[in-house]
Amino acid sequence: MAPQQSSEGLLRNFSRSVTSGLGMWALFAALMVSGRTQAEEKCPFSLDAKTDIYSAYVWRGKALDKHAVAQPSIIAALDGKEYGSFSLKLWSNWDLSQRSGDSKETKTGGGINVFNVTPSYTKNFGPVGVTVGNIFYTFPGDGYPKNSKSTYELFTTLAYKNAVATPSLSVYYDYRGVGGGFLEDNPAKDVYARAALDKSVALSKRLSAGGAVLLGGGTSHYNSVRYHTPDDGFADYQASINASYAVTGAFTVGATLAYTGLIGGACGLDRDAISPDEIVWGGVNLRWLF
Repeated sequence: MAPQQSSEGLLRNFSRSVTSGLGMWALFAALMVSGRTQAEEKCPFSLDAKTDIYSAYVWRGKALDKHAVAQPSIIAALDGKEYGSFSLKLWSNWDLSQRSGDSKETKTGGGINVFNVTPSYTKNFGPVGVTVGNIFYTFPGDGYPKNSKSTYELFTTLAYKNAVATPSLSVYYDYRGVGGGFLEDNPAKDVYARAALDKSVALSKRLSAGGAVLLGGGTSHYNSVRYHTPDDGFADYQASINASYAVTGAFTVGATLAYTGLIGGACGLDRDAISPDEIVWGGVNLRWLF
């Protein structure tokens, strides 16, 4: 016959069992929380929402609207790790002024006048990133879809990321003939290219600042349609500075100041055919990460 345990021994064994059980549950809960955190950190899906409020709408050197505009956008991305990343960007321009006149090339009367959809794919090869995609331009209010001047562009961007500054080169091909028909004689006439150099530095844990310089140019038909000059060559330039402050881990506020202009002369555009569009513009940047 087994010896009977004392009530004190039973209580001690019960306490040990309870403690062991609670320890196992605590360990299980900790593993669950840790696993959930790691799963959240490794989630391949992300959303990047922005709203920029600028004093003008400037596009490739041209001030299309010299009044206040809002430019909301959202990017949905899927990180495929070694397979690269896929993204879909929705971007729009909203006219905040109902004024009309020579200072606008977009739809007047306020409201949305540009809406772009951009699917793209990015693959990194060490410090070099390669992006390919397509921009679908639509212009609500200009007779869309029957008489719309909407057009499509294929593009590719190469960027070299390093500690000093990030140079990049983007090439855009308007395969609808810059809003018209396909150029069967020489599609390369509808190409626009832009070189850029940008740098960003962290001033503190939450505050960062940066700047960028851009130089763009087009081929003959592109420049003829967009800049009213028949020759190929340099078209536009831009220099900008920016700062941003991380209010939380997901919400950032910032500001941008830029100087943009068109290039004339022997290697640029015919300045007699276009109005000088040099302009200082800027505004506020709001960003949410999900």
